[in-house]
This record gives sequence, structure tokens and C-alpha cells, in this order.
Amino acid sequence: MFNAAKNLIKRFSREDSGSATVEAVLWIPVFVMFMVLAVDASFLFFGQNKAHRIVQDVNRQYSVGWHADATEVRDAILARLSVMAPSATAGDISVTTGVGGVITTTVSLDASDLVAVGSFTSLMDATVFVTSTHMVEN
Repeated sequence: MFNAAKNLIKRFSREDSGSATVEAVLWIPVFVMFMVLAVDASFLFFGQNKAHRIVQDVNRQYSVGWHADATEVRDAILARLSVMAPSATAGDISVTTGVGGVITTTVSLDASDLVAVGSFTSLMDATVFVTSTHMVEN
């Protein structure tokens, strides 16, 4: 019985068919964390792009007369952004009236509202700013 166990241990120590498993177990967490970082960064950039499009659309609506003043612009932007970023704030909305008037809108979003997984604290503490300028049509 002791000989059989000794032979089994010898045969096991010479076998190398499972040696790749050790390296895979060591590297899989690194690859998973890299993929999570890539997904979070992608969602962050997608959210910034989507917010920029919303601000552009509302600025354009103001420029053709859909909104009466900056308060309506702010409310319209925050209503649309509330779906994806509940803590979004519309900061500076400046409107230059007269011929060739310009509306400039700045919005800030918490990165924690935009990321998918949120496992990187440096990404979660960031603030994303979106600014758009549009000519007012008369």
C-alpha cells in the first residue's frame, strides 16, 4: 500500500499537463480588473457624450424659440439628464441677446452616476463638465 502511494506521488510530480492553470489563476484577476476599468471608462465617455448632445439640443431649442429664458433651459436640461445622472447640475447658462446672440450652457455630472461597475475610487470621485455654445437665431 505504501509503495502504491509512493508511485502515485512520483507520477504526479513528473506530470506537467496542469502547469498552465497556476499562471491562469494568477493573471485572470489582472485581466478582469483591466476589463472593468475599460468598461467604466467607456461608460464615462458615453455619458459625457450623451450629456453634451442633450445640452446641444436644448440650446438649439432655445435658439429657435422653444424656451423663453435660461430658467426653462436649465429645467429642460436637468429633466433630460435626470434619467442618467440624477445629481447633475446646470451651472452657468449665459444668454447674449441681440443680433448674433449666443447661449452658453455648462453642466456638471458626477462620474459615479455614469460608470457601470464603480470599483475604481479615483474614477468615482471625478466630476465631468460639459459646455455647449449655440448661436441664437432671430
